[in-house]
Amino acid sequence: MRVLWLLICLLCATPVQAAISEEALRQYVQDIGWTMDDLTRYLAKWNMTINDFSSLEALKKQLGTPITPERLDELLLRYEMTQEEAEALLGQFGEQLQQYTFIEDLAYALSFYRDRYDAMQAMTDILATIGLTEDEIHRLVERTPPSAKQTLARLDEQIQTLVLRDSSAPLTKTEQETVRHLWNEWLSLYRLQAKVYEVNEQGRKPISFERFQTATVPVVMEWYDDDGTLVADLYIPYERIGSSALIDASEQLAHIGMMALDLESGLLVARMPKTASSYGTNILIGIALLFASFVLWKKGKRCEPLR
Repeated sequence: MRVLWLLICLLCATPVQAAISEEALRQYVQDIGWTMDDLTRYLAKWNMTINDFSSLEALKKQLGTPITPERLDELLLRYEMTQEEAEALLGQFGEQLQQYTFIEDLAYALSFYRDRYDAMQAMTDILATIGLTEDEIHRLVERTPPSAKQTLARLDEQIQTLVLRDSSAPLTKTEQETVRHLWNEWLSLYRLQAKVYEVNEQGRKPISFERFQTATVPVVMEWYDDDGTLVADLYIPYERIGSSALIDASEQLAHIGMMALDLESGLLVARMPKTASSYGTNILIGIALLFASFVLWKKGKRCEPLR
């Protein structure tokens, strides 16, 4: 009995993880072309820190396999792609090969984007009808809040009631109000402020956001972030203001935001933490041993001879 309690005490008293050498960690981070801040941000995706790992090897196992020319060639061969094709595919989504450090992350991204290339191209074409360029779309994708998926899905569901309407008929006042509400909510979600102008021979005249669907001339809409930096600007010809163009664009903006979040969540699921420390396991073992010792003690009490 005393031996069992001694084992429990030793288990609880023994450190469950050794600190990773700061010098070795900094050397590793430097070897993969990162900074310590880069590492901290990457681990934060899983709500983890460096202290969650018992050794540098455990950390390396979690992060993945660094990309080398040989590993990149092997991956591209498996995907039947050239490096130029991979760069073109990533570029369509506003990314570059150089942004990826680990081969597992790159493999997932290439697979994800390849399966959605046609859909992304269709979205881009529709948004181009209101003047959004690919660079502007990519900037919007980068601003997609990590927690926005449910909101975007709800907005998309609301938009579908407008998408299914007769596109040849002009929007009713109620439908115009619905479109404005959806755009306002989307702008709020992306932390953007809209400035709207009517455009005529004399130049640009500021108008309220609420009036842009009743304008009788072409409209320019500019989206600014909290710092006053221009994120995107739209040019909407007069003949498209009262059409379904804004509804279609609203739908695609919601879809692109959800696609960006699907990629991020897919990467997180595919690269869930493999191992960190044995702290949780040791706690469970300790509880089990404690319970076993209690059971043995009770049995021992029952078996004591009467005196």
